[in-house]
Amino acid sequence: MTPVLLIARGCIIYWVNVWIAPVECVFDAIETELARRGVAPEDFDRLSQAA
Repeated sequence: MTPVLLIARGCIIYWVNVWIAPVECVFDAIETELARRGVAPEDFDRLSQAA
């Protein structure tokens, strides 16, 4: 039973990583665009609270 649980755990971790990868790419693109526009990372919290 333990090998089956380890395989199931590995599959779940793999699929979560596959699902998260596009989200990470979008966040990286957003951060890059904000940096290009001159918004500093410490301003992110202030901007999100103002919205």
